[in-house]
Amino acid sequence: MLIIVDKRIPKEAKERLAKMGDLCLFATEKIVYEAISGHPDIFIFQKDNAVILAPETPKYVIKKLQQYRVDITFGKSHLSEKHPQTTPYNVAYGDGLFIGNKKTCDETILSLSSDEAWLQSPQSYARCNTIVLDKNHIITSEVTVANSMANSLFINPKEIILASYPNGFFGGCVGLYKNKLYLIGSLKHHSQQSEILQYCNKLNIEIMELYDGDFFDGGGIFFFD
Repeated sequence: MLIIVDKRIPKEAKERLAKMGDLCLFATEKIVYEAISGHPDIFIFQKDNAVILAPETPKYVIKKLQQYRVDITFGKSHLSEKHPQTTPYNVAYGDGLFIGNKKTCDETILSLSSDEAWLQSPQSYARCNTIVLDKNHIITSEVTVANSMANSLFINPKEIILASYPNGFFGGCVGLYKNKLYLIGSLKHHSQQSEILQYCNKLNIEIMELYDGDFFDGGGIFFFD
């Protein structure tokens, strides 16, 4: 199994992920701004075992994806340091549901979504904010998206770490793989611990804590068989 994650996540989290599979540490320079330069969700849109990649995706990451026979398509939008040129690939997906901002999304993703459901997000960093558990259940740090779905769970982002910024977002702290939600952090460090546990337990989703610390926004965790 291939796992892609920001190289700057806490050491303990990297060590635990490395025991699970082939860990690919993501990093870039002078493409987007520093805080998100290693965030995979800025460069990679994933739908099952297929991806749409920003043209600026590092070659070593592309090579790793090819080794695992991931279906790769390159998007048409180029990334740069200023918003919204940092967001074309930052779209959440799961179980037939896309969540993103159509105004800033790469057209290749829009074409891919034509036959499936789309939930419009006013926030262009939709994958940073949101993880789709199934088509009826999401966990998100975007209040408008949370209010658009009856069975959503809103997570206060003020308790999430993102270097150089007041806070990060919940989607950037997690990755979903085979009914397990991998969390860069420990629930005991967030005031909504019981809510998150109850929500995931209801869906028979197990939470796997990757390190004993505050929720850390690393741009998500991407898993490929």
